[in-house]
Amino acid sequence: MISYRDLLKDRKIFYYIERADYFLKNMGYTYHGTKHVVWVASRARMILDRLNYPEREVELAGIAGLLHDIGNIVSRHDHAQAGALLTYQLLKDKNLLTEEDLTDLMYAIGNHESATGVPVTPIAAAVVIADKSHVSRNRVRKDSNIKEDIHDRVNFSIFYSDIEVNPDKKTIKLVLKMDTSISDILEFFSIFKERMEMCRRASRVLDCKFRIKINGKDL
Repeated sequence: MISYRDLLKDRKIFYYIERADYFLKNMGYTYHGTKHVVWVASRARMILDRLNYPEREVELAGIAGLLHDIGNIVSRHDHAQAGALLTYQLLKDKNLLTEEDLTDLMYAIGNHESATGVPVTPIAAAVVIADKSHVSRNRVRKDSNIKEDIHDRVNFSIFYSDIEVNPDKKTIKLVLKMDTSISDILEFFSIFKERMEMCRRASRVLDCKFRIKINGKDL
């Protein structure tokens, strides 16, 4: 079976990832390039590993996380579904993944968006939680106007973000450190409420509860 680390060496895949981010940059979206997808992939793997899922699912979560935004190379609209089909095309000829592996990847990638996604598998759930939890000033473009754009302002206010998994308490926690002089918690929830709800639903698939901690306080 091909591994997540094998794909980290694949120049073609990273060309697609960076090309997709180039289009998003020109459309005015936050950063979706290599650093974002590697962050998502590593956290998706970590979530399933900490919850003692089989190595196969851990690896597939990493691959799905790495490729989840590749569909933006086609269109921002329905990019999750486009990405699922592109993933199949990119990986099927490697002959290192079974049809079950490929369909699990397609489902996870095709269901990571809050407007249309229904994460009902552990792989899909881990990718959703990792993707929707990646709020960071590192995703704000250099030429953005944080005073005018609430998404950029909220992201820029977050100077630390990570995910903590407690298998004993069965909790998955998004931990944020936020500069409230730039934005505040109400603004965070005004744009991320739907995504946090999706994380909660995804956590249930993993038999866990989703929690949020901002500036040391559990919400």
